[in-house]
Amino acid sequence: MELHDFRDFTVCPACAGLAGCPPGREAYPQVCRCDRREQERWPDHDFNEYADLCWCCQVELIPSGSKWSSFYCGDCRQRIRAYNEAAGRLVFLMGRHSIMNGVGLRGSDAARPEAVRAFGEAMRGFSFGMVRFDDAMDRWRPMRLEAVRRAIGQEVAGEGGLRPLLLTPYLEAAAGRAGEAGFGKRAAFDALCEFLGYPLLPEVA
Repeated sequence: MELHDFRDFTVCPACAGLAGCPPGREAYPQVCRCDRREQERWPDHDFNEYADLCWCCQVELIPSGSKWSSFYCGDCRQRIRAYNEAAGRLVFLMGRHSIMNGVGLRGSDAARPEAVRAFGEAMRGFSFGMVRFDDAMDRWRPMRLEAVRRAIGQEVAGEGGLRPLLLTPYLEAAAGRAGEAGFGKRAAFDALCEFLGYPLLPEVA
């Protein structure tokens, strides 16, 4: 992860997106997903994020902003990859770039029409799958965030409605309960599988 200072970042309870501005980056503040649609793309990022919360567990900070950024922290990524391997197909997307998900065209195949056609079909399937996955994650992330913040006793209700969570206290409180049954990353992964309607596989520890 690029060495930014995230101590003043907040977490939006509505979208689970982060907001804040690292020192020296005042011209490019990160806003949560609720407010990002109207923001122009930063010139040095593929999309306007410095960091995000792991899309699975929502309790670890992950680097973001690049088309090669993973959706998951290291622990969750291992489980996601193991699940895909055990299932024998791409169930959970790994990141935004097609190559991260096994969809690509080798240079040596670019002159073969059948390979180009197969790549086009794979890309259409990948694009459709990404839209569906994004939609599901837009619903999962706030739901998981709510479960975490309730478990750690952090309130978001205020006089003006929901107020953001301070990122550092949120992460510290969640880390303090990481080993508890029903709360840690394995529990989050099982809950995500249930949310998406995927069976739990014994091969995935």
